[in-house]
Amino acid sequence: MRADVRPVFMHGWACGPEIWQPLQQMLGWREVITVDGGYFSDPSRVGHTALPQVREQIGAQPILGIGHSLGFMQLVLAGPWPEGSQFIAINAFSRFASEADFTCGVPPRILARMQAGLLRDAGQVVNNFRARCGLAAQEQKLFNIAALQAGLGTLEQGDIRPQLAIGAIPALGLAAEDDPIVPPDMTRAGFAGIDAIKWHDGGHMLPLTQPEFCAQQIQNFLDKAV
Repeated sequence: MRADVRPVFMHGWACGPEIWQPLQQMLGWREVITVDGGYFSDPSRVGHTALPQVREQIGAQPILGIGHSLGFMQLVLAGPWPEGSQFIAINAFSRFASEADFTCGVPPRILARMQAGLLRDAGQVVNNFRARCGLAAQEQKLFNIAALQAGLGTLEQGDIRPQLAIGAIPALGLAAEDDPIVPPDMTRAGFAGIDAIKWHDGGHMLPLTQPEFCAQQIQNFLDKAV
């Protein structure tokens, strides 16, 4: 790991920073920043950073932004980052909702239905999604509804294809052929023209299901970049 680059990890929607523990242990890096998207307000959770605070911590230092699912998009959208920053996308996308020129995305009506469902029965919406990801249910008393709504809003409206077109982001992408949330067609269409996509079965939670694969691919990428 280059000493002049600060690793920043950000998880996806309805997840938490704990998804990075197996991968971070395998990488063995020090001085990492683990972003908490704030979807679950567990008062016992300490040692994590909100996304707006990352810039205060890094100053002018470039980052290696490692984003899972929506977390990758949110990291890119939070830029511009210092010169020399690079990004790694895991189970991620450049556009999630479908539109005329991106037909492989999720129909906006489904995301709108999830938004409405957060107000009626947030537990069902969130934990149904987590079950599809292979994650255990979360207690509804911990839900931060405003953060969950904001994350869904980014899934509906977010589009970082322009950044990809001019900035060759991501430098590396890790994806799963059996991802139930981000299917291969969405990955290939969203990252068209980017060659560095590595595939491995493991569903939507590669940092948890395949941490060794993720660590090896990340380390291989960094070794080649030196």
